[in-house]
Amino acid sequence: MPDDVTENRGETNPVSALSPPEPPLARVTPRRFSLVWLVPILALAGLGALLFHQLGRERGPVIEITFTRAEGLEPGADIVHRGITVGVVRDVRLTDDLAGVRVTAELHPHATKLASEGAQFWVVRPEVSLSRIAGIETILGPRYIAVRPAPEGAPRARTFAGLDTPPTDAPPVENALVLTLTAPRVGSLAPGSPVLFRDVPVGSIRDIALAEDATHVTLTAAIDPEYATLVRENSRFWVVSGMGVDWGLFRGLSVRAESLESLIRSAVSFATPNRPGARVADRHAFELADAPRDDWLEWDPPIPLHATED
Repeated sequence: MPDDVTENRGETNPVSALSPPEPPLARVTPRRFSLVWLVPILALAGLGALLFHQLGRERGPVIEITFTRAEGLEPGADIVHRGITVGVVRDVRLTDDLAGVRVTAELHPHATKLASEGAQFWVVRPEVSLSRIAGIETILGPRYIAVRPAPEGAPRARTFAGLDTPPTDAPPVENALVLTLTAPRVGSLAPGSPVLFRDVPVGSIRDIALAEDATHVTLTAAIDPEYATLVRENSRFWVVSGMGVDWGLFRGLSVRAESLESLIRSAVSFATPNRPGARVADRHAFELADAPRDDWLEWDPPIPLHATED
């Protein structure tokens, strides 16, 4: 063995002494799921389901109404029935073919039955004519949608074809007294014209047609059931149209107008004598006079409205 080689047995290598020791390995133990967290998770899930159910109950059905035009109608407009807001317009946009306007609306929960097949919707606009006055409140106020409910028991629906003008026919009234009025001509009367008693609307004209021999006009009137007892065999009916003016040399000028409504559109009025006759059945016929006699206007019979028998 050469002399310059020295055997270092039992001595530590200086290079290995300077090397850092290997770090200890971390042992990761997976944590087990604690049942303690199950209670709040279930509570949050139950609360979410309850809120979702509550929101669903507080929202009514969403419907779509298609109009040919809808000027002045904007999102947020009301849907009104009998003077009560029953829904709100959510969106107004053109149809895909650009031929109409599609209105998306949401009804209130208490008005869910309005979303039934046969319901009629129309945009209320100001209208003043010789036969009709309506929508005056929309001259300065916002436009809104009016609705006539569908017949009872109609199936549910979500899409409707809106009307361009309000329906002229009067809505059917259950148990109404139906009368037949005959006149030489119809004048400015139309379906929907009111029937008045002491200037109070108690019914309406339902239909107007020529007689079979075309010698006169036949009008079908419907009296609301609560006022049917006012109509007797000796009652007298006449046309109310505008304002009547009578001039006499000794009695001077006499001006007569039944009501503000009759100044703008024609109506039918009737009176019953102080000694009322028997009550009438459906389809009883009366002649319709052009104007009342003076004594008709003085009749003042006490007739209980809720009497079932004479």
